[in-house]
Amino acid sequence: MLFVLVLAAIAILAGVVVVAMGWGGELKEFAPDVPPLNLPEAGQLGAADFMALQLPVSLVGYHTHNVDETLNRVMNALSERDTRIAVLEQRVAELLAGRLQARQEIHAGPLGAPRTEHEPEPPAEPAELSEVSEAPPPSLVAPDGHDADDSESGRPGLADPEQAR
Repeated sequence: MLFVLVLAAIAILAGVVVVAMGWGGELKEFAPDVPPLNLPEAGQLGAADFMALQLPVSLVGYHTHNVDETLNRVMNALSERDTRIAVLEQRVAELLAGRLQARQEIHAGPLGAPRTEHEPEPPAEPAELSEVSEAPPPSLVAPDGHDADDSESGRPGLADPEQAR
């Protein structure tokens, strides 16, 4: 009896070595037990696809491989959609900024005369005192024909000292 057990152990050990070395042939590839997921590519994935999705159930719950594949497709679809939304929002912001700037340029227009770097010239000097006549202006002449200079007040144009106050 002992001899039969040793012989069986050697046969099993030899079979394992032969299969491990690759001489035992290949195992046949079996078809999966679950149908493939009917989901479109990430760019075409929509809400209706998720509503129609039925994940296959196994003995202890959902098939891990199918759930992982579905979640990866959803992740890719959402990231592509988020990227596209961000690009479109950036374009809208650029267009709005361009329109606002164009509107400001249209309404601003020229504000006034252009500024120059040189200082404006002061007005011309009045004529020299020697060119001015010595006669007093008519507003300073008193009604009696005399100059309005009053020696008492010391001010020209004031005939009455009461006006000086």
